Amino acid sequence: MNSNYTVGVLGGGQLGRMLVEAAHNLNIKVAILDSENAPAKQINLIANDVHVTGSFANASDVRKLAANADVITYEIEHVDTKVLEELEEETPYIPNTQWKRIQPSWQTVRRIQDKYAQKQHLAQHGIPTADSKAVGTTSPHGLRDIALELGGLPIMLKARTQAYDGRGNYPVMALSDIEPALQALGDRPLYAERWAPFRKELAVMVVKTQQEAGGNWEESTLAYPAVETIHEDSICKLVYAPPRETSIKIQNQARELARKAVSSFPGTGVFGVELFLLENDTLLINEIAPRPHNSGHYTIEACHMSQYEAHLRAVLPNLAGTIKPRATELTVNAACMLNILGGPAPDSHELLVNAALNTPGAKLHIYGKGPGKPGRKMGHITMTGSSHSEIEQLMHPLVVVADAIRAHRSSTATSDSDISSTAADLLRRNPTPPVKPLLAVVMGSDTDLATLRPGLELLDKIPIPYLVTITSAHRTPQHMLNFGKAAASRGFKAIVAAAGGAAHLPGMMASETTVPVIGCPVKASSMDGLDSLFAIVQMPRGIPVATVGIANSTNAILLAARIIGTSEPRVAEWLANHLQQMDDENMAKAARLEDQGWKDYKKLDQPMPLSFK
Repeated sequence: MNSNYTVGVLGGGQLGRMLVEAAHNLNIKVAILDSENAPAKQINLIANDVHVTGSFANASDVRKLAANADVITYEIEHVDTKVLEELEEETPYIPNTQWKRIQPSWQTVRRIQDKYAQKQHLAQHGIPTADSKAVGTTSPHGLRDIALELGGLPIMLKARTQAYDGRGNYPVMALSDIEPALQALGDRPLYAERWAPFRKELAVMVVKTQQEAGGNWEESTLAYPAVETIHEDSICKLVYAPPRETSIKIQNQARELARKAVSSFPGTGVFGVELFLLENDTLLINEIAPRPHNSGHYTIEACHMSQYEAHLRAVLPNLAGTIKPRATELTVNAACMLNILGGPAPDSHELLVNAALNTPGAKLHIYGKGPGKPGRKMGHITMTGSSHSEIEQLMHPLVVVADAIRAHRSSTATSDSDISSTAADLLRRNPTPPVKPLLAVVMGSDTDLATLRPGLELLDKIPIPYLVTITSAHRTPQHMLNFGKAAASRGFKAIVAAAGGAAHLPGMMASETTVPVIGCPVKASSMDGLDSLFAIVQMPRGIPVATVGIANSTNAILLAARIIGTSEPRVAEWLANHLQQMDDENMAKAARLEDQGWKDYKKLDQPMPLSFK
């Protein structure tokens, strides 16, 4: 496939490098404007005749790139938008099309470059974001007044331009922080932002395929899954897809909000949207990047289409329409991305690279930046799996190495052995976390444990991490409801609920969760457990509960294992072996019966019956 167009990219860092990798697979020619040996140019020698050596902030260099490309896009937003405006006035469209040459629009980039203007734009379009005020004076008194207008301290003081990876932000927690904040961020336009007491940072990559702003966001945009981002030193450290212990409802709200925000900007391409999840479960847009984003690296291994391929398709007139809704969905249950950052020595990050090379399933991306510098992004590692718990088992030792490099980042006298020693000490103090349970076995009372015991004894033989607990539908109803609401986000894939008498527990649990619930009727002191069986099996339409025979906890556990085994190969393998073992045992019994005859046959697991005279 040949797009017949050359894509010019302003910037040739790690994002440009991964754009080039995606372009190779699509046979798209890419021209890069950046320094001579920029990471993107290193792997794109085929396009050497169209590359430009220079700066994406220099007007004459941008014009040289425009002469070599049909479409211009970005891997960094700190570009000269004035020359882009001039280029659009001179030649707005690709010849013989109504497709703008600059995607996303220079107007979008200009608005996003000024973070305060970006916030104003979002507010004008009804997109929730933290209240903010322009700082018109650099005097402490002026900032104190602005803080009062925003509801008082704390506030976040931010640079309006030339800020990224947390650089250009200063938290003002008390009056004594005002002067240091102004000194740290002085000599550039500033704005103050109301403090957002978030409990989690989320991000959503959004693909915009229509050039116009506004309109129907559902038609003009697609969203990748919401992800959780972990930051240290104002730099993204880890990304979890999907976000851990976050409800599907909140994830979908984040995707919808991100799509609405991006749809308000003109132009096509991939946008990175950062969000705050507040303590009351509401969402605020923090910032938007008009390009692929660090929080979307995981899409290379974990989605049908990477953010880089999506960006290339979205900016081209003949490919934007080929991005279909399912293209942005996960192909795995879970993914995690860890940034590789530079340490105290030029090669300190190689310790993490080598650790990743020796970790099964670790997908390594090195950016070709040469010697490392403290905190510089040198690469990333992606891990995919059936659950975050499974991934964390393998990723945790790598995170520990990253933490050890960070601990020595400011010490130029540090050796590799010092970092390795610190990593070993950190791992001793913070060992790999246990595997999180995939199966919950709950009961209304400890008297139900006798019924569950045979199934739990079998469960110990199955490779399923599990939790056994008590949560009564009548004695602790709120606890039971909370357990059900959180079950999916905690990673449970099935719930076995034992109950007797009125037996409300399985049904009430099922009413609060999307996780399959299997009811195990307990034989009570009256009605031989029929009341429990009928209470569990006769659920109203819309709230299904699987039900096994009275007191048959073995079947309840095996059914749960079959559910979990659809996504856990080790469990599926155990079940296949279990079925084969039953087959072998039964065939052996049949052979003995045929050989011995029914009069002399005896079961091997029971004593011979008494003789009757």
